[in-house]
Amino acid sequence: MILLEDRIAIIDLGSNSVRMIIMKILENGSYKMIDQAKEMVRLSEGMSQDSYLKPVAIQRTIGALKLFRKFIDSYEVENIVAIATAGVRNAINGIPFIEKVKVETGFDFNVIPGEMEAYYDYVGVINTIAVDDCVILDVGGGSTEIILVENRKIKNSVSIPYGAVNMTERFLGKGEEYARERVLKLEGFVRDQLYRLGWLDDARGLPVVGLGGSIRTLAKINKRAGGYFLEGLHNYRMEPYEVEGVYTKVTNAKISERKEIPGLQKDRADIIAGGLVPLKVLMEYTDSKMLIISGNGLREGVFYKYYLKKSGFQYEIVPDVLRHSVLNTLKKYDVNEQHSSHICKLSLEMFDQLSDIHSLGKDKRKLLETGALLHDIGLYVDYYNHHSHGFYLTLNSNINGISNKELVLCAFITAMHRNESFKKKWNDYKLYMNKEDYDATRMLSIFVRIAEELDRNDYGSLEGVQCDCDGDKVLIRLVPSGKRETWSDFELKSEKDFKKLFGKNIILRY
Repeated sequence: MILLEDRIAIIDLGSNSVRMIIMKILENGSYKMIDQAKEMVRLSEGMSQDSYLKPVAIQRTIGALKLFRKFIDSYEVENIVAIATAGVRNAINGIPFIEKVKVETGFDFNVIPGEMEAYYDYVGVINTIAVDDCVILDVGGGSTEIILVENRKIKNSVSIPYGAVNMTERFLGKGEEYARERVLKLEGFVRDQLYRLGWLDDARGLPVVGLGGSIRTLAKINKRAGGYFLEGLHNYRMEPYEVEGVYTKVTNAKISERKEIPGLQKDRADIIAGGLVPLKVLMEYTDSKMLIISGNGLREGVFYKYYLKKSGFQYEIVPDVLRHSVLNTLKKYDVNEQHSSHICKLSLEMFDQLSDIHSLGKDKRKLLETGALLHDIGLYVDYYNHHSHGFYLTLNSNINGISNKELVLCAFITAMHRNESFKKKWNDYKLYMNKEDYDATRMLSIFVRIAEELDRNDYGSLEGVQCDCDGDKVLIRLVPSGKRETWSDFELKSEKDFKKLFGKNIILRY
């Protein structure tokens, strides 16, 4: 179990870029990222010719790692995990390079096989996206990992030694314009690789979870074109026609034109097509109906394996992605967990027992549970207007296990737990929700509001509630917990709002 604050830096040295995250684990067991860094070093540039890392690329990479060392030293991080992937493991001079890096930077890199890279991708995804069955695709600079997940467990995986950089050099070249026949030739090559994986037949119709810089760039282009303004890419979802639209736009454009596409970084313009071909071909091959973007992969997989083991978890994956993420968020913001859990319990009891008057399904119940647990998160900023602070924090706290739309709805539930007159208007978020969604959040938030009133002063004086409909009335029987409390002079302030929503008066029974 975690007793003292811990910090860990995780470095991922790939063929195209070197990335680092610095994670902080607090004494209460919560964790958060406190810094990250990325440098496009193109380590494997030119390597497709003779499998040797080139001197210029080596110096670029060492320069970036020296910068990372300064970050790590400034945070006083002693626990460092440094991993090198395809760019180094495929290089004839990979080991001398790693030794040189150790001498000049102090980083002792572990060169992992492709199967281990796929495993860490899986751990990073499955702990942060609520999906039971899927195909994970990680297109790196020098390799591509494909993982078939069934019932949240790895069923099959493979690492193919072709990625965005070496496929671009081999098939597309560095010219200003990609000849169409070259793109088609690369698509055929990737398709041949997939034909060899007989187990991919079990992936028919499954969603593809995409990792890697090229696939994240695809999502950024789509978001910018659609006007979506939430920053997070993790768990962002695209339909096949959207993937095809961005793919066609990118592969038909000249390099100079691609540099002007909103959402596409200029330093990725020359290799983006090579990085997207495996995604296009895989989605067609498996007849996938959904692309789910993952912002988490190898680095996060390394972290979760470390964190879960240190925290005493028996397994490498959390039982419930959403609940784990929400509870971690409560700890990060020093929320009264006992009170939040009790409000959640009372809210869900009302929701379940009054299903006849709201007709909301299990998907909305999940949102109520999340919003009820997070309802006091804004107290971390200040008591006054903490419902407004809660709205902002919910939207920007990287809650795993729900979609962008669901996150917006949870933020509104959190914000409206005090009163319905929250200043933000639902149509400011019409890209994520419609009027029907907003009306549902009004119903859900009223349950949180009533529960908050009944659990006065965070006292926990109620064991639970029993609700029944009787004509134009709703009877709420209060089940005491044994703690002394009296409701004889209690007036429920939310009763008028409840009647507006459901057309029924509330009668409390003590």
